[in-house]
Amino acid sequence: MLVRIQFAILILLISLVTAASADDVAKRLVTLGDPARGIEPCATCHQANGGGSESIGAPRLAAVNAFYLAQQIDNFNDGNRKHSIMQPWAELLTDAEIAALSEYFAALPPASNARVPADSDPKDGEWLALDGDWTERRLPACGQCHGRLGSGVGQHFPALAGQPYSYLVRQMAAWTTGERTGDPLGMMGAVNAKLSVAEIQAVAAFYASLPVADSAVASGASSPGSSATAMSPPQQSSEPAPMAHKKPLPHQGEVPSGRLPGKAGHFNPPARGDKPGDAFGEEVALGERIFTQTNSHEISGKYVGNQQTCEGCHLDAGRLADAAPMWAAWVAYPAYRSKDKQVNTITERIQGCFNYSMNAQASEVGHPPAAESPVIHALESYLYWLATGAPTGDKAMPGRGYPKLAETEQGFDPQRGAAIYEKNCAICHGADGTGGDASDTMVFPPLWGARSYNWGAGMHRIDTAAAYIKTNMPLGNFLELTDQQAWDVAAFMNAHERPQDPRFAGVVAETAEQFHGSQFDYYGKREGADGKLLGTSSPGSAQ
Repeated sequence: MLVRIQFAILILLISLVTAASADDVAKRLVTLGDPARGIEPCATCHQANGGGSESIGAPRLAAVNAFYLAQQIDNFNDGNRKHSIMQPWAELLTDAEIAALSEYFAALPPASNARVPADSDPKDGEWLALDGDWTERRLPACGQCHGRLGSGVGQHFPALAGQPYSYLVRQMAAWTTGERTGDPLGMMGAVNAKLSVAEIQAVAAFYASLPVADSAVASGASSPGSSATAMSPPQQSSEPAPMAHKKPLPHQGEVPSGRLPGKAGHFNPPARGDKPGDAFGEEVALGERIFTQTNSHEISGKYVGNQQTCEGCHLDAGRLADAAPMWAAWVAYPAYRSKDKQVNTITERIQGCFNYSMNAQASEVGHPPAAESPVIHALESYLYWLATGAPTGDKAMPGRGYPKLAETEQGFDPQRGAAIYEKNCAICHGADGTGGDASDTMVFPPLWGARSYNWGAGMHRIDTAAAYIKTNMPLGNFLELTDQQAWDVAAFMNAHERPQDPRFAGVVAETAEQFHGSQFDYYGKREGADGKLLGTSSPGSAQ
């Protein structure tokens, strides 16, 4: 026993010495460089606080995810990123030095030396950063991957808040021309190809103006002894007000609401900036915030028992055609639903979403919001406003729901879907399907597990998930999955355990027989990863 304790102490001491040595190596390279190898101090360009340099376009490294930082050095080594100084230095660094430097900068308190040009207004880029341009260009908001306020998400989507303006402009241009590559699935090249020079500059100004206090939290870095005042750039804004966005740059324009001409003839909801300037407009704005931040908003979060938002299934804040838009839902209710075997009002439909997609029974209060609650009032006001000018009672509006996906000769197979998921989906939703969140909101929704939708949600059906995936995933449609791939990845996604069906009465087999008879439903029919029948290991199961 004594020998084991002595050995454990020895291992601990070795690890502490190794950690200290790595930190010493990093500090030496940051402050002194390595003259013998021709490596200048990192602080020369990135500054001692890691906040970057506006004058030379050096990025801030402080509190940026360590994995991402190490990956960028690899990209310089591989030629995916080109830089006359960084490339030769990257080739000289050892793996241990790369790891030490990455961890060192990630652990620094958040800092930024960014400055916005005097002739730039950060508000000009706010609409693209926070809303995107889905209808015209299928262009997701920057915040859709990097977090609403640019705090960064996971290992692959770095923090943008407080990055120097000059650095952001240069990098977006490099993505556009192909000078910079190495991004997962070629996302950034595809996104930036849709942006004009003026839009790139506007978005860069917006993110350069934001504070960086939350970035370390999102990236997993620590921020000991830091304060928002000391680490923030002079030109900062607080969280953007939801109704304060400037209208799109002149060459984009805005289309009036109503049915649009063209092949699809999709209805166009009112522009975001056209909310009424009265009490009703305030209620609409509240509903929009709840719709996009359902799990975290102060008045709706207590009804959510997982990490889902309304926008997770209804893209572009419920505005996007073929992504179950809310303007088409509003005019279609009341309606009979076979799921409930009764006529549902829009209020009951919203409550059903909380019950199934939001897993309300596992929430703080254990149930969906009441019909006369502030949450329902706000959401109904928002949906009603989105449908301004839409034909009441039209249950077949173009763009409603998800376009039905025809079955394939090969059917669907979770094993085939696993490889597709790993290649195309895990980058955002995680290899374990747990999703990805930033410090300010959920960004990539969990697809299975305790934080996902439950076995009663519509998305648990493979045909529904396949239709959604085919039309809307990956975000921005920068690459398109085949019909077969969509079916297979939907099957893989829904072959995992998730929270119990709220209609569960104690026996999975009986619940499956009563509510899960479809061929597109694995509940109670297929074994999960633990070897047990799906549904039997769900939270809330009696078996």
